[in-house]
Amino acid sequence: MTDVLDTTKKPIQARAKARREKIIACTEAIVRRDGIDAVSTTSIAQEAGIPVGSIYRYFKDKNDILVLLHHVAFDEVTGAVAETLETLTPGQGFRKTHEALFRVFWKAAREHPTFRALTRWENAHASLWEVTPGPNSRLDDLVRKSLDVAGTELPPKRRGAMLRTAVTALSVLIDQAIEEDDEATADALIDEITTLLTNYFE
Repeated sequence: MTDVLDTTKKPIQARAKARREKIIACTEAIVRRDGIDAVSTTSIAQEAGIPVGSIYRYFKDKNDILVLLHHVAFDEVTGAVAETLETLTPGQGFRKTHEALFRVFWKAAREHPTFRALTRWENAHASLWEVTPGPNSRLDDLVRKSLDVAGTELPPKRRGAMLRTAVTALSVLIDQAIEEDDEATADALIDEITTLLTNYFE
């Protein structure tokens, strides 16, 4: 009897998971094709071919889905940076290491189909405190690892505060750089970000 109950639950769970994934995929498709302003529970339901009420079984509202999509996009972009970090020569210094990483971040963010739009949306709908990655975030982890690769050691008593300052500055300044369509202007901003943080850390 237990086996029968288990086999009947699994398809239901699988269908629920598939429907949730479809809602996410259809929302992303709308963002890519029509922009974030076109996203509504009605447009998502139409895209997915489901009743509007079904969306509320899995998400609070459309914003709940957009936040999730932004986290996914952010992880994909920072993932590209993490991959580059693995290829860099250890001990080459802060500036050289981070200049390379910032440019990879900018390129990955620019090429990602939804990152800029979702970042812009999140920045407009939340406070600076809410959108800035904190300790133990993906960006914080990248900063820690990049400092190790660069061979930059922070004063133990100031390490926590310095890392938090760096993550906050990077989050804000990189957002500014990826808004630039002109690569030369973005490159100049990246150079300034690198100079600012090099002076801070070294």
